[in-house]
Parts: sequence; C-alpha cells; structure tokens
Amino acid sequence: MQLVFADHGVTQSSQWAASSALSSLGHVYTAIGDYPNALASHKQCVLLAKQSKDELSEARELGNMGAVYIAMGDFENAVQCHEQHLKIAKDLGNKREEARAYSNLGSAYHYRRNFDKAMSYHNYVLELAQELMEKAIEMRAYAGLGHAARCMQDLERAKQFHEQQLGIAEDLKDRAAEGRASSNLGTQGREKTEKVALLGIGIFLSDIGSSRI
Repeated sequence: MQLVFADHGVTQSSQWAASSALSSLGHVYTAIGDYPNALASHKQCVLLAKQSKDELSEARELGNMGAVYIAMGDFENAVQCHEQHLKIAKDLGNKREEARAYSNLGSAYHYRRNFDKAMSYHNYVLELAQELMEKAIEMRAYAGLGHAARCMQDLERAKQFHEQQLGIAEDLKDRAAEGRASSNLGTQGREKTEKVALLGIGIFLSDIGSSRI
C-alpha cells in the first residue's frame, strides 16, 4: 500500500492531511491485527514527514512503527525504530517526545524480558516527567516501573509504584487510569498471596521430609 503524489500538486497542508489519515489507518490496522498494512501505513507517514522536513512527525511515526514491530514479535526492528525516535527527540530538544521514546524502549525490553533494562528506561521517563511537572507522564512511568518490578518478583516495590500510579490517577480524576492502576494493584496482591501460599507449601513439605529423617 502506498500513496503517490505528483510533485506539482502537493501542498504542505495536503501532505499533512494524507499523513494524518495514514497514521489513523495504521492504528486501525494495528487494532485489528493487520500488522503488515499497519507497518506500511506508518512507513509511508515517515516518508511524508521526511519530504516535508517535519522531524517531530517523523519521530512519532517511527515510534508507531516500533510498536507494530513489537506486536509482530520483531524486537530488533522495534528497538531500532524507538532509538531513532529518541535521537530525533533529543536533537529537537523535545523532552515530552523523549519521554515517549524512553517509555516505548522500556516496553520493548519488557517484552524481551530484560526487566532491569526496562526499569532503567522507565526511570528516565520518571525523571523527565518530574522535570516537566507532567503528572500524566509520571503516572505512565510508575505503571511501567510497577510492571517491571512485578515481573522481577519484587512485589513490595511493585505495590509502591502502582500505589503512586493510582494516587496520580485520582488527583487527575482520570477514571480509566484509576481502573488500570487498581487492576495492577489487584494483580500484584493476588501474585503475593499465591507466592506466600507456595512458600507455605514448601515449608510444609520440608517439615514432612524432616520428620522422616
């Protein structure tokens, strides 16, 4: 899938409109699991952004491409896209976009089960969010940190991160975000209960074994 424009007939506004439509189409394709067409849409957006020298749009579409690659299980290409996204954001001095790129990199390494690296990227997001005083970005950072800590079986830290996520969601009166944070806390609580139960079984079996000696 590709849109082709005649050079003499393209204006900046028409390129922007085409790019916006393609990006929206890419998100729809992603939502229905049609990843090849999603990728084609976002790649075309990158080309249009380069033609119009719109570096911010280029960065964002690279981030969208990275998200599609992750959905396809292509970690290497995903990271490459997110690193390009990050480089452009830094070159532009756009810290909000930088935070978005770091968040995407954290998600990519989480997918790869490299939770230490995922946490390091989510910590960058947290630092930028606090510098920018952007509570929504800070909330996203705590969510990422909580997920990574939970996967590392550090349930106490996971609980702390998700409580901070929930606190910000409540301050922002964002009901959907409150629901996600509460769900994360519920998942973390269930995992802790299961872990304690398993430890109890382990101790019980050890005691039985000891009594047989």
